[in-house]
Amino acid sequence: MAVVINTNVDSLKIQSMLNSSTTNLSNSMQRMSSGLKILSAKDDAAGTVISAKMQVQLNGNQIAQKNVQNANALLSTAEGNLDVIQDNVSRIRDLTLQAKNGTYSNEEIKAMQDEVSERMAEIDRINNSAEYSSLKLFGGDLGTNGATFQVGADAGIDNTIKAEGALFKSVQFSALTGAGSFNLSKISQIEYGKNGKTAPTEVEGDTAFDKAIKALDEAINDITNRKSIIGSAGNRMDSALNTLTTQYENLSSAKSIITDADIAAEASNFTQQQILQQVSTSLLAQANQAPAIALSLV
Repeated sequence: MAVVINTNVDSLKIQSMLNSSTTNLSNSMQRMSSGLKILSAKDDAAGTVISAKMQVQLNGNQIAQKNVQNANALLSTAEGNLDVIQDNVSRIRDLTLQAKNGTYSNEEIKAMQDEVSERMAEIDRINNSAEYSSLKLFGGDLGTNGATFQVGADAGIDNTIKAEGALFKSVQFSALTGAGSFNLSKISQIEYGKNGKTAPTEVEGDTAFDKAIKALDEAINDITNRKSIIGSAGNRMDSALNTLTTQYENLSSAKSIITDADIAAEASNFTQQQILQQVSTSLLAQANQAPAIALSLV
């Protein structure tokens, strides 16, 4: 190689390698400090696009999980109110069955009716006051339109679960039994006469008490059917939540492969680039002294 002064080729090459090792060293430090493999789109253009789409899915998945939990809470609240209503209807049925015996006086049946009236009022109060957040649980918009729960990260019917309006229809005592009024004293008068202790009037088909008890049985069946639907919907919600959790874990793992830095590999690369930087710096100092050889020829 010729001995020259104006152009130090070795120095230029070493400077280039020094710049490269310095850049790589800086990138390794950024990756280790941020934990990210992709620091900018130029690092991996395709990976940047894919990871962005995956992040949208992950965010949607988290919202869907919250939606499922809220839906479960709504259904549980409705079920809790139905439990109380069922207890009250069952007690009214017990009192009606007791009054049917024909061994009680008018005063005793009136005392039974007083409890029946209180329990009927409590059932109607629950119907009017039961809410989840600001939604009326029974007889309101839910009773008309039902509820659609978003349980997926995307649009479309496959990402929703529908609860029909029949689940949330009115639970007023009259709505449950189909009875405009329910008075044991009046029923007793119809069945036993004014004395309240005489034998039942002979009639064809169901007696007044029989009709009342059947109406209460229909009310209890209505409530238990709703609770059964809630239980089935709750099981489906739990399944949806498990699916969302699994999807979130798998998608997070896939995104991690694309975007997360391998700290062990980056630490090795950092050490390598650090050594290269030090060597290049030392060699550059020597290369810059090479033109001085020309002085010995002068």
